Amino acid sequence: MARTDINKTIHDLQSDDGAILLSLIQGEQREYPVTLNFLTNAYGYTYEAVLVEANNVSGSESIPTTVAVDAVKNTLTVRVPTERGAWSAVGVYNREDVVLYSSVYYKLNITTTDYTSATIPSSDSKWEVYIPNKVYVQFPKTLSLDYAVEPTADVPVYSFFELAVTEPMGSIYRKTWKPVRGIVEFAFSPTELVP
Repeated sequence: MARTDINKTIHDLQSDDGAILLSLIQGEQREYPVTLNFLTNAYGYTYEAVLVEANNVSGSESIPTTVAVDAVKNTLTVRVPTERGAWSAVGVYNREDVVLYSSVYYKLNITTTDYTSATIPSSDSKWEVYIPNKVYVQFPKTLSLDYAVEPTADVPVYSFFELAVTEPMGSIYRKTWKPVRGIVEFAFSPTELVP
């Protein structure tokens, strides 16, 4: 049987849903959930989220395709809700703590701390069913304020974003995935001009 030429590829063994575009206004402080569909539980993994200033050109409406010379580089915080193990009727829980009860994960959805109740999570409205394959990427309000080119009322500036996920220590061959990457757009903000 004849073999296919090596450069006649027809199968992509690894693909994604495409790069993202996240639009922020300068000075916004946001936290975005990211569902990691290739994991069932996000606990124990190492996360790295970064932004790198793009080579923005003053007045240009085109999205840059290269990194700026001496680019500003930011490491972002990736938050994983605290997993507290099996639910206990005498346990004391805080906002967004995650517990396991009857083979189902629940997340505490209240804004207070030191919550305790003997009502089981499936019957307590303060608990919601939770799938623990989510992480939350935090974008602080200081991002883009020190870029070489600032946004104007009609032209934003951009940076490149990526999230990396690495398996816990002890794996046979420690894998790293890069499930989310793309562009972050920073739009002009009048409130950033007023002290």
